[in-house]
Amino acid sequence: MRYVTVFDLTQKPFQWWFPAVGTAVIDMGIVLILINRRWPSQTRAKSTGWVAIVFGSLWTFAVFIGTFTQYRRCLVAFRTGHYQTAEGNVENFRPMPYEGHTDECFIVQGTTFCYSDYGIQPGFNSSTSHGGPIRSGLPVRVSYYDGQILRLEIGSDAVDSSTTSR
Repeated sequence: MRYVTVFDLTQKPFQWWFPAVGTAVIDMGIVLILINRRWPSQTRAKSTGWVAIVFGSLWTFAVFIGTFTQYRRCLVAFRTGHYQTAEGNVENFRPMPYEGHTDECFIVQGTTFCYSDYGIQPGFNSSTSHGGPIRSGLPVRVSYYDGQILRLEIGSDAVDSSTTSR
């Protein structure tokens, strides 16, 4: 069967915005310390500011290391060919509700794949409720590593029929 690639990890950049949330907390801490300098009676502002700076710094560092390490491992595995492939029809498809709260999951060749639009993960995470391509019975070939979908390919016949019906 011929396949069309609908997701490729090399086309998805690192999601830097999530670790960067900590920089907003750092900025808030700086503002609180400046408030204390302008109004010395606001002693709580200074201590809260320092707590915010420390927490924001730890958050940014820890989340960056965790997410970037996972992204980099998946990227290296993909580029070096150290991943597994499952090929067949999508079975036991459980779509994610539009609001989230549960992951979207499906099985191919006995391997379960789960993801969410709301999760921070390096691999494929486009749920059907937000326009993703997966549906029950769809012929797919999934390249994966450590539970992450690195490449998702859909049978070309299924792609042709779905694009003509839109």
